[in-house]
Amino acid sequence: MGKLKEQLAGIAALIAAIVAIGGGFVKYGEITTRLDSLQTVDTTSIETSLAVLEEKVEVLETADTSHTHDTSHTHDDTATKILEKEIELLKVQIEEIKVSSSNPLAN
Repeated sequence: MGKLKEQLAGIAALIAAIVAIGGGFVKYGEITTRLDSLQTVDTTSIETSLAVLEEKVEVLETADTSHTHDTSHTHDDTATKILEKEIELLKVQIEEIKVSSSNPLAN
């Protein structure tokens, strides 16, 4: 009778070890699935917005602000200052998009 109890205890320990190992494999599968989902973040909308902003910055940077008039008059450089601020804003927005697209957990 004692030998039977020892064999049953050994079988129970073996079953417990198999269940623990199986649980480990299940957890590994869950982690792998989560990592795979993080690697497939769709950044096409971010890339499109980034391309549009870069085009706008390029247009603003290459805008010809020099001009001549037949009549003599004076005016301030408000338009130039506005364009410079718009360029600055667009550059900041581009940097924000780059930072957010580099973080896979942001979406």
